[in-house]
Amino acid sequence: MARRRRRSKKWLFRLGFLILVVAALVVVYLVWVNYFKDEQKIDEGEEEVVMVEEKQPEEVIDEGQAEVVEKPETVQYEGEDPNVAEELSGVVTYAGVTGEKLMIRVNINQYLSSGTCELRLLLEDDVVVYSDTAGIVSAATTSTCEGFDVPVAGWGAGKYAIIINMTAGEKTGVINGEVKL
Repeated sequence: MARRRRRSKKWLFRLGFLILVVAALVVVYLVWVNYFKDEQKIDEGEEEVVMVEEKQPEEVIDEGQAEVVEKPETVQYEGEDPNVAEELSGVVTYAGVTGEKLMIRVNINQYLSSGTCELRLLLEDDVVVYSDTAGIVSAATTSTCEGFDVPVAGWGAGKYAIIINMTAGEKTGVINGEVKL
């Protein structure tokens, strides 16, 4: 009797499993891509809502009249308007050593056209180590001090308190921070 040779059908199972894995990966990819596309559309939609401003109807001006251009009022979207606050406020945005200089940068929450910032650096035991004055510079909707570049060659390591007294017109304020050398 001749013996029949049996063919192995393992390759069919392997091929079927491979097809299922590929199909599952394609489904996961499509769900992943569509999820993030929807999230971007939502974010873009929110920006459009926030950024839309009402347009004022244009006035017809006779040739004999002089054109008066008024600055449109800025719309306050969230929170209170910091420009009407009774005192100045802000934050130290950067305090770090670069080379032999301690760079201190601040952001003032109000729009100011002029004024002064007085910096005092205090050691841990409230001893004034350094003081300097800089002018206030206006930015688009906020202001900043011109910046402080403090030479720190020979200073000891430790934690220094940053105190910046701001004065602009009749308003004053203090920004506090600290830096480790």
